[in-house]
Amino acid sequence: MKTKIIICLTLILLLQNLNAQTSSLEKINLSNWGYIYLPKTMEVQSGIYKQTLDNAKKEFSVNAERVVFQQKGLNNGNNKETYARVIIRTDTSTEIFPNLNTEKITATDLADLNKSFKEQTYEAANNPTYPAKIISWNSVKISTINGQKCINYSYTRKMGSNPETYSEFFIFWKGKKQHSINIEYRINETSKWKTELVNCVNLLKFK
Repeated sequence: MKTKIIICLTLILLLQNLNAQTSSLEKINLSNWGYIYLPKTMEVQSGIYKQTLDNAKKEFSVNAERVVFQQKGLNNGNNKETYARVIIRTDTSTEIFPNLNTEKITATDLADLNKSFKEQTYEAANNPTYPAKIISWNSVKISTINGQKCINYSYTRKMGSNPETYSEFFIFWKGKKQHSINIEYRINETSKWKTELVNCVNLLKFK
C-alpha cells in the first residue's frame, strides 16, 4: 500500500509539473500528426503557413509541411539582434520508414545514418547562395523524446561574418512520414536560448 501511494503521489507531482510548464504556453496543432508548445519568447514566422484559431480548444492549428518558430518581434522587423529558430518539417517517402521504437538499431546502422546525414549537411553548406562552414559535427545517435525514439545529431556552423550557430536535429519516422525538428541558436547566446528550445522539443507529442 505504501509503495502504491508513493507511486501515485509521484505521478501527480509529474503531472502538476507538466501543467505548470505548459499553462503559459501556446499550444500548436501540427497538421493532424502532433502538437507542440510555442515558447512565450517566440512567434510563428509569418507568410509561410496557415494558422487558424480553434476557439473551442483555445489553441492554434498550423497546416504546412514546414513551420518555423522565431524570436518574438521579428515578424514586425524587431528583435534582430538575437537569433533563435525551431524549424518543424514533414517529408513524405514512397517507402515505409523503419519503426525506431521497435527496430534494433545496430552500430552499423548508426554509422550509415551518420554518413548520410553528414553528407547532406555538408552538401547544403556548400550552397553558393548561402555558403556556410561546418565547424564541428556531433555524430548520429538515437534519443527518446516523450517516449518516442528519434534520430538525433548536431553541429555548429558559421555563415560569413555572423556568429557561430549551434544546430540540432530530432528526426522521427512514422510510416511514410519523416517529421524533423531543428533547433538553432548562436553559440554566444546559449544561456539565453538553449533551455527554452530544448524544453520546446521535449514537449512535442504525437497524436
